Amino acid sequence: MKNIIIAGIVFLLPALSWAHEADLPEEIESLTLQKLTDNIYIIQGPQRFPAPETAGFMNNPGFVVTPGGIVVVDPGSSVQIGRLLLKRIKQISPANIIAVFNTHVHGDHWLGNQAIREAYPEVPIYAHFRMLERADAGEGEDWIANFSHATEGATNGTKVVLPTIGLKGGEQLEIGGVNLQIYHTGKAHTDNDLMIEVTSERSIFLGDIVTRKRVQSARPADGDIQGQIAAIEFALQTDNQVYIPGHGQAGGREIAFEQLEFLRDIYASVKKHYERGLTHYEMKKGVQADMRAYKHWVNFDELGLVSSYVFLKVEEDSF
Repeated sequence: MKNIIIAGIVFLLPALSWAHEADLPEEIESLTLQKLTDNIYIIQGPQRFPAPETAGFMNNPGFVVTPGGIVVVDPGSSVQIGRLLLKRIKQISPANIIAVFNTHVHGDHWLGNQAIREAYPEVPIYAHFRMLERADAGEGEDWIANFSHATEGATNGTKVVLPTIGLKGGEQLEIGGVNLQIYHTGKAHTDNDLMIEVTSERSIFLGDIVTRKRVQSARPADGDIQGQIAAIEFALQTDNQVYIPGHGQAGGREIAFEQLEFLRDIYASVKKHYERGLTHYEMKKGVQADMRAYKHWVNFDELGLVSSYVFLKVEEDSF
């Protein structure tokens, strides 16, 4: 399978024992938990592409403390980050991990599965059934190789540990005495996105359907901007107060609105220039000018790449 590049990401494989794991960079080892609700916590990952100094850490690994144990969502980009998450969980609760959810196939969110499975060999790992198919078909190994390269080996020792239970969206699961509502609205950031609502906490894990003040550079084969817009609109119709993005700071409904406005604005900009008869290359400066309100967002220099993908969608929609 071809190497995967999506907002930037990467990995490799030798066995690395817990006792001899490579030290994480100090800035990563010192990251602390953020308490979002009475029972939900995350470690907010760095808002940058994977690199040796961050050991590839990018996403927001999270967990829910339930009466029956811990439910983990997106345990991170490597076995090392997964182990860091386990340490932070033990600072909050001695309870066992009873379930893991992976929001989508991009490896920065789920390759930490290995660390959870090392500690809890029987723990069920849930994901959309399309993620199981894609990861099993070789995408997991691609992510491992990419992360290993980008981090100069800082993630070495990471192995593919696949989810074990496929979901399609619409499920209501009771795990540990807590109700979880699973949503899949169709192709959005990927074709296998899950949003996970913790109803008792009025909170929703969004995966990369929403990222905070970050220009996503998802490949057109993965994403559908109109589908992502629809997914965010759906999330905003739920009765939640806490929105947990895949990257960046969690918060209230404004986080989802910000992402929604960005997507609407870039689609509208590209469509405007397309209707003037401009090619993607000819409209690049015009789109950048239209989107200048977002110039402080992380990865704004990726806007040209993203607009080229949006151009393909606008062109498709015009027929």
